[in-house]
Amino acid sequence: MTFALGVRKVRRVIRRARKAAAAGAVALSALTLAACSSSPASVATTTSTTTVPTTTPATSSTTATTTTSSPPAGFTAAKRQWEQGSTSAAAEQGAYWSRAASDLAKAVASGAAGTSGYATAAQELRELTSLPDTSETAAQMAEARKDTRALNTFFGTKGLYGVS
Repeated sequence: MTFALGVRKVRRVIRRARKAAAAGAVALSALTLAACSSSPASVATTTSTTTVPTTTPATSSTTATTTTSSPPAGFTAAKRQWEQGSTSAAAEQGAYWSRAASDLAKAVASGAAGTSGYATAAQELRELTSLPDTSETAAQMAEARKDTRALNTFFGTKGLYGVS
């Protein structure tokens, strides 16, 4: 009888370990997906992979793999400026856009890997900054929409500034 109880306990521990391992893999997958979805579509990302072997008693071993992505230098700071500008008054947006352009330009100048598209995005930010806050012509409004749409695509911020 004691042996049978011991076997049941071991089996219960094994089931719990398997569930915990499966839940951990699901949680890591969700975190990886969230991290990847926040990365810009038009910018290359640096990826690192870590493999961690996990085992449960009296069973075969399994392996959990975690992949993390991080945007290249300057992108996060520039994106933060772009997003903060969207909540500021129109007269203040240019300051946010100038700082974002500067962050992107510094990343390009540093020679950091994965910065293709940064120079174009910085130029679009400068163009937006040069447009008047009010009394825009039809051509200026069209240019602002075009640049904003391109920057929303670059930063992965669809719909920001009311432009999809």
